[in-house]
Amino acid sequence: MSKWLTAGVSIISIALVGYFNVFYQPQQDLNRIQLPLQQDCRVNQQECQVKLTSGQTISLSITPFNAKPMTPLSVNLNGTQIDNASISINGVNMTMPGFPTSLKAINKDKYQAETALAICILGEMLWQADLTVTISGQPYLIPFQFTTTTN
Repeated sequence: MSKWLTAGVSIISIALVGYFNVFYQPQQDLNRIQLPLQQDCRVNQQECQVKLTSGQTISLSITPFNAKPMTPLSVNLNGTQIDNASISINGVNMTMPGFPTSLKAINKDKYQAETALAICILGEMLWQADLTVTISGQPYLIPFQFTTTTN
């Protein structure tokens, strides 16, 4: 009897996982403005500035510059009128979803978070850092891409 119970529970578990992977999609913020991929700047090599509106510019950097996977990282955001911000760093050429990390205010215009890149078996890895920032009530999604090498 326990073999049948174990098999039944396993089948139900697999079915539930499959259902949620296929049908569950996180609710998107329909009010959010998604900016195009920031191709002119690598946030792991320099501070990147992004103009959101005519009067609002933010800057983002991930330090230490040119860090390798599994190295502690500091995400640094500068800007005014920021309500909240978070970042998720995802693997691109090898599917490695990241977890959103909230940035905390360290003073009026500076925000920071600590994170790390996942371990990677590839010699060169392409990452996408998705910054979500809400400024004066308006949410923005700003994607950045950068590469790391294990050499």
